Amino acid sequence: MPLASEKFKLIPEKTSLFLIVLKTNGKVLYYNNAFECFLSNIELSEESNIKNWIVDEDKSIFQDVIQNLKLNKASQTVILRLWVSNGVLNYIKFDFSFAEGLIQATGMDITEESKEQQALCSLSKLTNTGAWFYDVEKKQLFWSTECFSIHETAIDENITLERAFKFFKEDRRSTIKQHFDELLKLQKEYEYVEKICTEKGTEKSIRVIAKPVVQNSKVVYVNGAIADVTEQHNYLEQLKKSEETKHLALKGIRSGLFDHNVSDSKIRYSNSFKKMLGLSLKHDYVTEDSFLGRIHPDDLEEAIVRHHQNLQKDDKHYYNYYRIKHHNGEYRHYDVYGYKKLDASNNVTRIVGNLIDVQDKKEREQLIAEQAGRLRAMINHGFDYAILLDTKGKILMADKDTVDIINKDFNINPLVTPSLFIDVMPVNFKVPFAHEFNEALKGNVTKKQIERIADDGQMHWLQVSYAPICDQDKVVHSVLITFQNITDLKLAEYKIKEAHFKEQELSNLKSNLLSVFSHEIRTPLNGIITISKLLLDEHTIEERDKLVDYLDESKDRLLETLNNLSNYSEIETIQSTLKLEPTDINFEVESCFRNLKHQAQSKRLTYELHLSNTTPIAIIDKEVLSTALHNIIHNAIKYTEKGTIDIEVIDIAKKDLVHINIKDTGIGIDKKNLKKIFDPFVQESVGLSRKYEGTGIGLSLAKRFIEVLKGTITVKSHINKGTNFQIVIPKHL
Repeated sequence: MPLASEKFKLIPEKTSLFLIVLKTNGKVLYYNNAFECFLSNIELSEESNIKNWIVDEDKSIFQDVIQNLKLNKASQTVILRLWVSNGVLNYIKFDFSFAEGLIQATGMDITEESKEQQALCSLSKLTNTGAWFYDVEKKQLFWSTECFSIHETAIDENITLERAFKFFKEDRRSTIKQHFDELLKLQKEYEYVEKICTEKGTEKSIRVIAKPVVQNSKVVYVNGAIADVTEQHNYLEQLKKSEETKHLALKGIRSGLFDHNVSDSKIRYSNSFKKMLGLSLKHDYVTEDSFLGRIHPDDLEEAIVRHHQNLQKDDKHYYNYYRIKHHNGEYRHYDVYGYKKLDASNNVTRIVGNLIDVQDKKEREQLIAEQAGRLRAMINHGFDYAILLDTKGKILMADKDTVDIINKDFNINPLVTPSLFIDVMPVNFKVPFAHEFNEALKGNVTKKQIERIADDGQMHWLQVSYAPICDQDKVVHSVLITFQNITDLKLAEYKIKEAHFKEQELSNLKSNLLSVFSHEIRTPLNGIITISKLLLDEHTIEERDKLVDYLDESKDRLLETLNNLSNYSEIETIQSTLKLEPTDINFEVESCFRNLKHQAQSKRLTYELHLSNTTPIAIIDKEVLSTALHNIIHNAIKYTEKGTIDIEVIDIAKKDLVHINIKDTGIGIDKKNLKKIFDPFVQESVGLSRKYEGTGIGLSLAKRFIEVLKGTITVKSHINKGTNFQIVIPKHL
C-alpha cells in the first residue's frame, strides 16, 4: 500500500533511492537528497516538471503510467530515459504508486547496467546477428530477438532444438545434427555456413557459431551466435563463378593475363600462359628484355615503336600486336589489349591487360584474302557492278566501279571503312533491298529491276540479282548482289510500246478526224443545199426570212470550220507575218463579247463582262488575239447549258501584263482530260455518240495563237461546276 505523503517524506534522506512526489501533470512537489544530487546543478522551482527531463520517445510511456494509476491505482514499474545537465543519457528504473491524489515514485539509476545491454542490442541489429544458448541438462534452447528476426518468425520463448533444425534444408539436417552431437561428445566448438528457409519462405545463408561450456569434463551449456551472411555468401558464389568463367574463357581463347610494371620493367604473366610460352614457373615475373626476346624478329622493331606510342597517348587504353614464340618453337600471332595506370604526373606506371591468340584468325584472314582476290577478279570482269555482303548487310567486297561510286557519293571507301550497304546506297534502292536481302538469307535467288539517275542525268535501268552464298552445311554466310545494266533493253521495250501506242493513237485520231470533219462539213453544207431549195419554193416573206437566217447559220458554221482549218495549217505563216500595233485590250475583249452575245442569249445564259478600270494597251496582233478569244468564249457558251459566262480583264501594271479570265458554270472537264483539251482534233466526248458539235481544234488553235503572242493560257475545271480559262498577255513582245 502506498505511504501517505507525509510518511513518504519521512523516509530517511540517506537512501540511494530517488524519492519523488509528483502531481498527476508531472509537476515535482518533493524530492530527496539522492535525486537532488542526480540533478546536479539544476535548481528546482515551482515550474519544475519531470517531463522536462524525460526524452521525447519515453514521454508517452510516462503518460500511460499516469493514466493506469488513475484507473486502478496499482503500482507501475517502468524504465525511463532522463537527460540532465551531466550530459549523459540516464536509464532510471521507477516504481510509481498513487496516494491522496499524488504520484509517489522511487527510482534507481541503472545506466551502467543498461549501457552494455544497449550496445549489444545495437550491435546485433547493425550486424544482423543473434545470440543463443542451450541448457544441456534441462534441454532448453534460448534465442535472442534477432535470432527470431533472422528466421522471420514470431518470438517464441519455447523454441526447441528440433524446431530450430527444421529451418535448414531437409537434405542438410542430418549433417547439422551431427555437428551438434560431435560438439557435445568431443567438446569442440564449430562454425559453418548453411542455407535456411525462413517461415516466410525466404532463402537465406547463415553462419552458425557454437562454443561449449564445460564443467567437471561435461558440457553443461552451449553458447552460440547466428549471423545473416546472405549477401556476402551470394557475392562469394558469384565471384567464384566469375573466376571460373574467366579461367575457362582464357583457356578457350588461348590467352594470358599480364601485369607490366613499367618503372622496374618487370612483367607478371598467368601460369597457364607461362606454360604455353615455355617460361619458368619458379619466378613470379619475367623481365622485359626476356619477353622481347620471344617476339618474332620481323615484328620486334615495329612492336617497340607501337609500345612507346601507346605510352605517350592521352587515353588509358593500350593496344599492340606481334608474333610470340611458343615452347614448341612455333610463332603465333597475338593481339595485346591493356589498361594504363598513371601517376600524379600522368606518367604510365603500370599496364594490366590480356594477350589474345589470334593465329587462327590470321590464317583465316589470309585464306579469305586469297579467295577474295579470285572473287574480285570474277566480280570486276563478270558484271557491271557487284557487291558481297555478310549476313548483317556489311560490305565485304565490291568491284572497283562500285567502290568509286560509293566513295564519290558518301566519301567512304567501304573496303577500308566497315560499312552497311543500306547506309551507302541510293534512296530508291532501299525499299526493295530489305525484302530481297532477307529472301537471299533464306536461300532464295531473287531478281529485281530498279531505276537510277546516272552522273550524266540520264535514267538507267539495272537488273539486280540477290544470290545466297552457302557453306558446306548449306548455311548462308554471305549474299552476292550483282547489277546488270539493261537500259538499252528497257529503252527498246519502251520504244516498242510507244510505237504501238502511237500507232493506236494515230488510228483513233484518223477515225475521229474523218468522222468529225465529215460531220462538220457535210452538216452545214447539207443545210445550205436544203434551205436553198426551200427558198426557191417559198413565197411567204416571213418564212423566207426565217430560211435566210437558217442559211446564214449554216454558212457561218461551215465558214468557221474552214477558217479554223486554214488558221491551224497557217500558224507558222501567221507567226512570221504578225501585224504588231498598240491595241486596247478592253476594246478587243468587248468586241468579242458583243459578237457572241446573241449565242449566249439564245441559251438564256447570264452573260457578263468586267473591263479593267484602266486602259491596258499591249503591242500585239489584234486579229490573232481576237481569234483566240473568240474560240475560248465560243467554247464556254457551247458547253454551258445554264448559268453564267463571266469575262474579266485585269491590268497588272507592275508586271507589264494583262490577265483575261473567262469563267463558265458549264459541264466542266474531267481531271484526266485537262492535259488533252489543247491537243488538236480532240474533244472530251468523241465518236458518233458525242454530245457536242465541233472539230476539236478551237482550243488548240487558241493556245497556239496565245503562245504566238508570247502569252500563256491555263485552265482549272471541276465536273458539273464549270471551267476557268486564264489568259496572260505581255504588253510588249
